[in-house]
Amino acid sequence: MIPYGRHRFPGKLFVVEGTDGSGKSTQLMLLYQWLKAEGYPVFFSEWNSSPLVKDTTKRAKKRHLFTPATFSLLHA
Repeated sequence: MIPYGRHRFPGKLFVVEGTDGSGKSTQLMLLYQWLKAEGYPVFFSEWNSSPLVKDTTKRAKKRHLFTPATFSLLHA
């Protein structure tokens, strides 16, 4: 991997992409638990961690109200 230059921020950022139901959350939770058990300080955040976004997304998905464009705009 080619570094893009130094930065002043410590730590690592893990980003995982995949389709719904592919196990992203499960794998990240396992990684989170392992890192904590190894003594690393860990901060866990999700793209829909905002209560407003999370609630809106949940309700709209249940009622099949989102088109792909609507979903993308909500999270832009």
